Amino acid sequence: MRGHPLVLAIAAGLAASPTLHANPARGRDAWVRFDDASSVASARPIVASDVPGDATLAALSVDDGMLRVEGELGMARGSRWATLGAEIAPDGIEAGADLGGAAVLRIRLASAMARPLRVRIKGSDREIGNAGCYPVVVQWVTPAAADYALPLSAFRAPGWCGANSPTIARTLSAVQRVEVTANDEPAGPVSFSVVPVSFQKKEAKERVPDKRPAGKRDESPVELAAVPPGAREAPASPPASPPVATPRRRVAAATPPPSVPAPAASKRVVCEFSTRYQLMLCY
Repeated sequence: MRGHPLVLAIAAGLAASPTLHANPARGRDAWVRFDDASSVASARPIVASDVPGDATLAALSVDDGMLRVEGELGMARGSRWATLGAEIAPDGIEAGADLGGAAVLRIRLASAMARPLRVRIKGSDREIGNAGCYPVVVQWVTPAAADYALPLSAFRAPGWCGANSPTIARTLSAVQRVEVTANDEPAGPVSFSVVPVSFQKKEAKERVPDKRPAGKRDESPVELAAVPPGAREAPASPPASPPVATPRRRVAAATPPPSVPAPAASKRVVCEFSTRYQLMLCY
């Protein structure tokens, strides 16, 4: 993926479209959810390329509780970069709310082909948005849907944006949208999904950066467990005495609503600076 000030400039017309309104009846436990077909109104597509036509959108839809982006990326017309994805408005809270107390962006992602997806947090400054200079990370995503707890401390503006680009702290003071896109490579068909998005306080203690010399380190400096503390494996304990037998009752199994996706596997997220992307790469 290669950043470029023109990435969103070509799609500047998107920024001029009417503001999307949050629906307070949905998403009380998340910044945004996609519970039914009407939820697609919370998202709008991003389709841009260096040469028009090298990024195409086939569908932006909601299916079984997931926002799905489908299309194609390529360089056949001579583009140096291409972008395909969506930006998502909040649902249940006002756009532009102060989320400065959050430490983690929790987001569920899946991609038909294992690939990097760019996750960006955006404010209201159109000039900064069109230049692609709001803070971003690159998350490696696989076909298996999984929850990723991305440390907000890993989000940063691309290096070429200069010293005046917004910090994550400044951006969190008035968050407008979250953007998820596939970029440049691998070329070919693109199909990825986004489900609940939420800003949360720290779920697990983020490790303190190791200041020892590189040869003395024995663990990654930036690491965040996506598994809640209560879900961790408990220490082994002596076997308890056999329980007293009790009569069994047949209980009907609860069936989840069809619009709620099955629970995704939790991922331990590790972020480190990537020289290839010149951004923090999380995996």
